[in-house]
Amino acid sequence: MSAKNGRSLKVGAFVLAGAVLATVAVFTIGDSRRAWDSKAKYYGAYDDVAGLRPGSVVRMGGIDVGSVEKVEHAKKPEDHKVYVTFALVKEEAGRIHNGTVATIEGKGLLGDKMVVLSSDPKITEDVRKQGRDPNGILPPEGWLNTMPPPDPLGDAQKAAAGAKAALENIQKLTETLASNQFKDDIQGTVHSLREVLDGVALRDGVAHRLIFDPAEAQRIDHLLANLDATSANLAQITANTRDLTQQVKTGNGLAHALVYDPELAKGVTGTLTEVNASLAAVRTGNGLAHSVLYGDDQTQKLVGNINAMSDDLREVVANLRAGRGTLGALLVDPTVYEDVKSLVGNVERNQVLRALVRYSIKQNEDKPHSEVKAEEAPAQPVVTPTQQKASR
Repeated sequence: MSAKNGRSLKVGAFVLAGAVLATVAVFTIGDSRRAWDSKAKYYGAYDDVAGLRPGSVVRMGGIDVGSVEKVEHAKKPEDHKVYVTFALVKEEAGRIHNGTVATIEGKGLLGDKMVVLSSDPKITEDVRKQGRDPNGILPPEGWLNTMPPPDPLGDAQKAAAGAKAALENIQKLTETLASNQFKDDIQGTVHSLREVLDGVALRDGVAHRLIFDPAEAQRIDHLLANLDATSANLAQITANTRDLTQQVKTGNGLAHALVYDPELAKGVTGTLTEVNASLAAVRTGNGLAHSVLYGDDQTQKLVGNINAMSDDLREVVANLRAGRGTLGALLVDPTVYEDVKSLVGNVERNQVLRALVRYSIKQNEDKPHSEVKAEEAPAQPVVTPTQQKASR
């Protein structure tokens, strides 16, 4: 009986130890996944979950904040999305924002999947374009932004395809380099280059002088110096132009007034208007200016009179040059000139006449002056030197 009791005691102790170990294991696992904390549900939709299953870990910043509760297809057959329900710890729900992205990533080397909550600049900009605040808190039962899971195998295949294409291009390039035609082209190019360099070094040309002639180098230096001086002059001209425009802008001269004075502008506008009106009047009126510019009967008469005056003047000049009349004789006949000269000379040399003139002047000064009306003054005949000669 005692042996049986001892065996039962051992079995009971073993069972109790197993239960304790199981309880410790459950609490340990539950603590690592925070199975005993209150949860808040969030949702996400994917085109492909890449093997994600219920119970997969949800992490944020490397810390487990929940797990995947459900992975299922849509109830409608035409909807090809896969919908995922996340159970996140309520204490961490305040960290979920409108711009938070739920991305499916690999966990370890065994192919397990997990969900990582993070932010993405592109998603943030899209949320802002939708009129929502990316930093605003997303309440429970909300829909998280999702991104397609990375495909390492597909990326490796794309990299392999790119490497293959690069190797094919390298092979084509090596085949081209190995061809005889390419070798001949290289040899011809090197030969031509050598001839060009020999010509520059040995023949007297522009390139030879530029490299080997000191005088040419000095000339180029002088040319560059002139270019520098020209550039300086242009800079000075530019500065002067800038000063001039500044003076026009801020000064008190006529140019400033023409550009910035509204009263002067009105005056100029009025003047131009008056000039335009005057030109219109000349163009459409009946005055002398219209007649002169556009021609009419009055203009033809005026031109005829001017032509007649010109003919008369031409005839008068011809008579003068021919010596006709008094003026013609004075201009052409030398005897008239000699007579006038002798008359004036005799008066100067005749002492009697000079004494008589002085006596007459003195007598006139001694006599009392009296006013004589113009109509009572006797008209004195004017005797020309020619008439005096004729009377003698």
